Formats: sequence, C-alpha cells, structure tokens
Amino acid sequence: MKCAPTLLIVLMVLFVAMPVRAETQDNSTPGIAKPMQEQQPKTIPAADSLQQDSSGKFPLDIQSRGSDQSGTLLSYKLKEEVIASKLFELKVADKKKFVLNVLTQAEFPDRPGIASQYSIVLVYQEDAGTLAYYLNHYQGQVHTEGVAAEMQKILEWTYSNLKRYHYLLEE
Repeated sequence: MKCAPTLLIVLMVLFVAMPVRAETQDNSTPGIAKPMQEQQPKTIPAADSLQQDSSGKFPLDIQSRGSDQSGTLLSYKLKEEVIASKLFELKVADKKKFVLNVLTQAEFPDRPGIASQYSIVLVYQEDAGTLAYYLNHYQGQVHTEGVAAEMQKILEWTYSNLKRYHYLLEE
C-alpha cells in the first residue's frame, strides 16, 4: 500500500508523456523532452499585464478518471468552482488551453468510503491534434469532509502554475 501514491504518479506521467519523444543535442538523457520554458526562454511580463484570454481568465479544462466516491466529488467540485471562478474559464474546445488531468482511486480498496488518493498533471495543449506539454504535477489525499479545503489547495496550486506559464497563450 505504501507504493500506491508513487504508482499513481508514474501512471499519470506515463499517460501524459508516453508519446513524447525528443532528441537532445546536449549531454542530457536522450528520449526525454525538455520543458517548454527551457526550449524557448522568454521574458515573463509583470503580473499586472497578464494576457490570459480575451475575457481575462485562464482557459482551463479538467479531465478526470476514477470511480471512487471522494475523488469523483473532488472532480465535480473542481469543475463547479472553475465555472464560477473569476480567474479561470472552463474550456473544452480545441483551442489553446491548460488541462488538469485528475486521476483518483480509493486509498483502501476494501474500504472505498474512507478516503481517496489523487494525482494531478497540468499540461498545455495547443489543440486536439498537437502533443500536450507537461508543466507540473500535484498529488494528495482527500476524504468526503475535506473536499472543499483540498479543492482550494488545488486551485491555488493551479493558479500559481498558470501565472508562471501564461506566456504560452500569447500569439
């Protein structure tokens, strides 16, 4: 049971990064793509001049997998909060957007109602036909009573990462 969180992260990274194959010209490990920031360094504008979307919100899609009780509730609450948010706009269209891939599973399969483990991978996607770029990951544990607090942690983490990578949305 101790290796379950690690297994969850490995599965999420494999899910997101499996088709990623890149050759490097330096002495780094071949076959592993460099993060987008290392490939194209740009200056990041000040926080007051963020160019998120025409509405001023970060385009975000949430894709979730898992059938456990607490994890499913977390996914639904995340989507509800993003829809009502002044910082994010729920985007499912094939346009430039950030995607939160949420994978959940019961912490104890014999007692699924106790708690859930989740792993989140944040990626940037130009469109459906383009390879998504891995940006960051986050993992944790949630129970039914703690969904609201955990959801706030996830959204704060997401916002801080999107501020860091907002330059990807520029033309």
